[in-house]
Amino acid sequence: MIELSQVKNIFNSYDGINLISFTNEKNSFIVLFNFDANVSINGANFFIDYKIHLEVPKNYPAELPIVFESGEKRVNNFPHINPDRMGTFCLGTELDIRKKLKPDYSLSKYIPLIAEFLGIYEYYNQYSIFPYGDRNHGKLGILETYKEIFNVTTNQQVANLMQVTKLKNKSRNQKCPCNSGIKFKNCHWDTLSSILSSNIERTQIEKDYILLKGG
Repeated sequence: MIELSQVKNIFNSYDGINLISFTNEKNSFIVLFNFDANVSINGANFFIDYKIHLEVPKNYPAELPIVFESGEKRVNNFPHINPDRMGTFCLGTELDIRKKLKPDYSLSKYIPLIAEFLGIYEYYNQYSIFPYGDRNHGKLGILETYKEIFNVTTNQQVANLMQVTKLKNKSRNQKCPCNSGIKFKNCHWDTLSSILSSNIERTQIEKDYILLKGG
C-alpha cells in the first residue's frame, strides 16, 4: 500500500516535474504534472515537455499505475500507445516493469520509465525507428518477455515453465520442464526460484499464464 504523503514527497523532490494537482480518489491517487526534462536515448538528447496524468493505485505495487497524456494529445501515431479511450502509455509488459522497479518498488523508479517512454517517442518521431528494438503488444509481448527471461524459443517451453508455481527439492534432479533434457537444477531452477521468491512476481506470472491461456 502507498500513502498520499509518500506520493507527494516523491513528486515534490523530483527534478523536471512541475506539479499541477493531486487528487485523492477512492482507489487511487491522481497526479497531474508537467514533465519538462532532458532525456538521453541511445546517445541522442531530447527535451520532453508534456502534460501527464498519472493514476497510482492505493494498493501499489500489487497493481501498477496507468499514465497518459493529459489535455492536447501530442504523442500520436506511435505503436506504444494502448488502444483504450485514454491512450495510455505502454511502458512494457507488467513483468518488464516490475523487474525495473525491484527490489524496493519505489514509485520514484516509475517516473524515469515515463521519461524514457517520452524520450523513445521523440527518438521514434525523429528517426522512424526504435532505439533498442521493439516489443509487441498484448499476448505476443508477454510471450516475448518470458522467452527472454527463460532464454527459450517456443511458446510450449514458456507454457511449461510458467506452470511451475512451487519448487520442490525432490524435483531438482528431474528433467527441466523446458524439455531441454538437462536436470532442472542445472537449467531453469535458479530463474524460476528468483521469480517465485517474490510474491509480486509470482502473482504476475500466474496472472500472465491465465491471460495467455485465454482464461
